[in-house]
Amino acid sequence: MIRPFGLTLCLASAVALLGTGCGSVSEVNQPAASSSQAAASSPSATAKATAHVGATLTLTDEQVTLTKVIDPATGGDQYTVPDTGKRFVAAVFTIKDTATQAGTGDANSNATLIGSDNQDYTADFDSVSECTNFSDGEFQLGPGESTTGCVVFQVPTAVTVAKVQWSPQSGFSGSFAEWLVP
Repeated sequence: MIRPFGLTLCLASAVALLGTGCGSVSEVNQPAASSSQAAASSPSATAKATAHVGATLTLTDEQVTLTKVIDPATGGDQYTVPDTGKRFVAAVFTIKDTATQAGTGDANSNATLIGSDNQDYTADFDSVSECTNFSDGEFQLGPGESTTGCVVFQVPTAVTVAKVQWSPQSGFSGSFAEWLVP
C-alpha cells in the first residue's frame, strides 16, 4: 500500500515522540476549545519557567542553570573570529540529571539566544577561549550527575542579548526555561 508522505511522517513522528497515533477523523469535526482550555488540556502545550541569569530552573528530568553570559566572547584561537558585523556570545549552562535513569542531550540544539531585535539565534559551533562546549554540544549524565559547558552564538554587534532559552530534547519535551539577561 502506498501512503501519502505527510501521513507516513505524521504516524512515524507521533509514534516515536508521543507513543500515539495522529488522531481520528471524528476529532476534526469537534468544536474547537477556547485558547485557555487548549493550553490547559493539550499534551503539546508548552510550560515555561522564567528567571534571571544565575537561577536554576527545573524541567522534565533535568535542572538547568544559566550560570553566566559572556558577551563578547573571544574565539578559541587566532583563526576563530566572528563574521563581519557580528560578535561571539557564550551562554554557560550547568545541567543536572534529576531522572532515575541516565540521560543524554545536545546543548547546541537545546539552547537559543533571543536578541533585542526579537530574532532567535542558534548555536554557532565555534569554540571560544572562556569555556568549552560540552562535547561538541553533547552531554551524557547518570542520575544525579551534572556537567557544565557553554553554547556559542554569533550575534550582530548592534543587538543586545535579551533572553536565553533552554528547550530539552531539542524542543520536543513540552517545556522550556527562559532567563532574562539583565
